[in-house]
Amino acid sequence: MDAGRGSRMALCLWWPGFELELERVRTPSLADPPLALPTVGDRRRIEMGCALAASFGVEPGMIVSQAIALCPSLVLCEPDPDFHDAARDRIAEVLRGWSPVVERSVDRGRFFVGVDGLERLYGPPERQIAGLRARLEALSPWLAASARIGCAPGKFAAWVAARSAEPVRSAGSVRSAGLAGSGRPGAAVCVAPADLAAFLATQPVDVLPVSPRMVERLKRLGVGRLAGIVRMPEPALVSQFGADGRRALAWARGTRIDRVRPEAPARPIRVALDFPSPIGQLELLHAALDRLIGRALAHPRRRGKSVRGLRVSASLEDGGSWSIRAIAREPTSEPERLGAFLRSRIALDRPRRAVETLRLDFFRFGPASAQTGLFDPKAGAPRAFGSLETKDGELLPAFQRAARVLRLRLGAAALYRVLELEPNSRLPERRHALMEIA
Repeated sequence: MDAGRGSRMALCLWWPGFELELERVRTPSLADPPLALPTVGDRRRIEMGCALAASFGVEPGMIVSQAIALCPSLVLCEPDPDFHDAARDRIAEVLRGWSPVVERSVDRGRFFVGVDGLERLYGPPERQIAGLRARLEALSPWLAASARIGCAPGKFAAWVAARSAEPVRSAGSVRSAGLAGSGRPGAAVCVAPADLAAFLATQPVDVLPVSPRMVERLKRLGVGRLAGIVRMPEPALVSQFGADGRRALAWARGTRIDRVRPEAPARPIRVALDFPSPIGQLELLHAALDRLIGRALAHPRRRGKSVRGLRVSASLEDGGSWSIRAIAREPTSEPERLGAFLRSRIALDRPRRAVETLRLDFFRFGPASAQTGLFDPKAGAPRAFGSLETKDGELLPAFQRAARVLRLRLGAAALYRVLELEPNSRLPERRHALMEIA
């Protein structure tokens, strides 16, 4: 398998309602009542609900008070991102031990695994899936029994196949995964490349990774299945939906194959601060955050790089966790700017309870945010300390090195100096001249 180019054949593992199901596993008393996960903030809404809650009319985006009015027995699970992310990391580690090409989706409960060439190691697809379920069962029987698995060319088709699959209903059928159409509960859906177009044609338009507005417009036009999109001429789709229409047609025909590409190993810079007693005042939290920013910026792996991706997380009093993840528009290494950026995010999403441990992660970096090497005073430089003026027209060594590098890279001169010739001349062309910097 060429891990660098990615895998054309994809295996999708999907756990619907991943966070809620983890809460049921962690707290057995939540096995029966309807569950929902609310958003954070002052005006809380339903982010995710289980199937039982949906049967009462609870939908994502609904205000919490409206959801409770529809379903009085609804149990709201407090968000615990640290617990959910830790479970996701353990699953990814198991999958990487089975295949070198693993890609995680934005959805916590969805993973893509590249399977090109794995038939030489594990056999045909049904045996591959059975072996993978066995590995997941060693981690958690619930993971193996509730996973929906689909195998098809490209990530989109694999996701659609997993959506069509059913979870294993009993422990005895964990290793009985077969091909589509086997009729057994828990059978994975495997789609051969020759059958891809026919399989996709039967799927509803809701599976398309496009905006809900486009899906609603397609339904109003009487297009309920992907086969209806295939029958539409491409110019008509483009005129109605733009680039999304062209992409939707490629997905529906099975001509767009998104390869599974391995994730680059993440090496975030992580610092943490434990408090002797939990703190709930926002001013103390800001002061602790400033201290963590200074410690993270001083880390050896951060030197020479700016910071763009940040994550602040905390362990809360009486259990649970809190976190915010932010991507700065412009990378920077200035502690004041990083502190102001994070404080603005915390103002929108404050911890719900007092904080016992505060953590800060730098997970995405950029180039150096300030290039001061050309102008910093150095020993032996032909200019006065703290001044940009040179002696007798000499150039700073840093400028000379930069000019040589640019000339070698571009094949021509890239830096010039302005020479004063006849400043009082009536002809502007004779007042100054440009001379290449060698």
